[in-house]
Amino acid sequence: MSTVESDKPWPTMNARGYRIPEQLFGDIKPIKVVAVGAGISGICLAHDVQVRGRGIDLTIYEMGSDVGGTWFWNRYPGCRCDIPSVNYQMSWCPNPSWGEFYGTAEDIQSYYKSLVDKFGLGKYINLNHEVIHAEWIDDAKKWRLRIRSPDAKEFENECDVFINAGGVLNAWKWPNIEGLHDFKGVICHTARWPNDLDYKGKRVAVIGSGSSGIQVLATIQPEAKKIYHWIRSPTWITSAFAQQYAGPGGTNFRYTEEQKKLFAEDPHHSLKYRKMIESDLNQRFKFIVIGTPEQKAVLAYADADMRRRLQGDERLINAIVPKNFVVGCRRPTPGNGYLEALLQPNVRVDTKMFQKITEKGFIDADGNEVEVDIIVCATGFDTSFIPRFPLIARGRNVQDRWAQYPVDVYMSLAVKDVPNVSNVHVVRQFDVLITQYLMYYGPHGPTGHGSGAPMIEALTGCFMKILKKMQMENITTITINSKAVDDFNEHRELYLKRTAWYGQCSSWFKPGPDASPIMFPGNRVLFIELLTNPRFEDWDYEYDSANNRFGYLGGGFTMREHDGRDTTFYYGLLDGKDEQPDYSDLRSIYAHLDV
Repeated sequence: MSTVESDKPWPTMNARGYRIPEQLFGDIKPIKVVAVGAGISGICLAHDVQVRGRGIDLTIYEMGSDVGGTWFWNRYPGCRCDIPSVNYQMSWCPNPSWGEFYGTAEDIQSYYKSLVDKFGLGKYINLNHEVIHAEWIDDAKKWRLRIRSPDAKEFENECDVFINAGGVLNAWKWPNIEGLHDFKGVICHTARWPNDLDYKGKRVAVIGSGSSGIQVLATIQPEAKKIYHWIRSPTWITSAFAQQYAGPGGTNFRYTEEQKKLFAEDPHHSLKYRKMIESDLNQRFKFIVIGTPEQKAVLAYADADMRRRLQGDERLINAIVPKNFVVGCRRPTPGNGYLEALLQPNVRVDTKMFQKITEKGFIDADGNEVEVDIIVCATGFDTSFIPRFPLIARGRNVQDRWAQYPVDVYMSLAVKDVPNVSNVHVVRQFDVLITQYLMYYGPHGPTGHGSGAPMIEALTGCFMKILKKMQMENITTITINSKAVDDFNEHRELYLKRTAWYGQCSSWFKPGPDASPIMFPGNRVLFIELLTNPRFEDWDYEYDSANNRFGYLGGGFTMREHDGRDTTFYYGLLDGKDEQPDYSDLRSIYAHLDV
């Protein structure tokens, strides 16, 4: 004990070893955060840390050579978002100059790259760096990460909080098709489209009838010599989202220079326009709920519209129009021009898959070899939500836990891991929790409808509140409560049975026809409300200062008194300024001090 402390007339430590931290209430302790991914989520996180964060040491590792995530990697012909451009941007920096109602991948990536440049966010981002291993070190209360650098060398870094902003649509792979790499022509995947690929006048096989396959085929059909395509499972082909504000029939359109000028010069008009479309996107959730008038109407419309666009071709109608699930079971697939393209004379559509790939092309279902120049694998991504690298806490890997289904997730942003034991009767004795690992758009989020941009902003805001709470309250670990996860998932499982998502389909948020959807139990507005006011009671905490949760009260004084803010703020602020007023003019009138 120092001489100064011994002179104090009060005890400095109790019998348990608790010592009051000599700090001011509201002081912020430094915290180190590492995030994976510099797509929209990573960019939004970097912005909010720079603008609203204090004492946060942020590092972002991005495996690509540029920012933008999905919109950097996917550059195939026709690649664009099914959400209107004005609703697929950050509210804190709207772009008045979008060229089209539904923006291209290039335009979207360019916009988000401009945010990095405009706000100087590049200082947080390490390009060409891939996180390959993450492990929670309990003794140190840190995450230890292993990263591969551009020169293929590996190094380690540690952090207090680890945030996965890598997203779901990033792990592409070649399809498991016999003879695929025997092909001597050009073969490519939509997630890695060659910049110099010339398909004009060529014979092209397009494998895959999901979103990317639909967009590619509709785009290249007018210029390709011949297209071969296979439809193996039905799907609802609709106009993109907010079609009532799009062009005729829900088609895309280009904004005029007059419109762009109005958006730039009248922010109120621009905001009202964005809110009008966003309101329409939110209303669409009603057609997800089984039995609603909206659900019945959209089913009748989609069925009639697809049949009309296929011009009565019963073979194609039977192959592609769903019979066993309603609109919304999968995220509706935007397909302007796709159904029409299937009817063109240079397109051959098979409903039976080919047998194998050869050096010259493929062997069709009847055993005939068909020669092609290009094979396009529009076969999507690994959408299992399984982390792309080992994620280990107390000896257990989340990759293994999620091999079948991610049942242990809380509101898409935090993970609870159950023990690796075989006796189901003792499972609850040893709940193991994943500490200080946060996710953007993890399982059980609102991924089935609407724009991801507002969700990312809401998640970022929630994460910033979690970080500030840790910084202010001397928290060393924050872990989602096991019972909170169980309660959330009990409610979620029951609620989802009233939705179209529970139908007999497979999708990237539904791993099989009989599986439970990996979705949030409600609409986007509800999700954002929850994130705006986080349920901090659903978390468990460990603290500095002999694990006393009130240690952050410190010596009984606040930062407000230290940094010049108004100490009588509870009366209201003078001129709206939160700063200590100058009372000298009033003291000369009212202060009378008898010495």
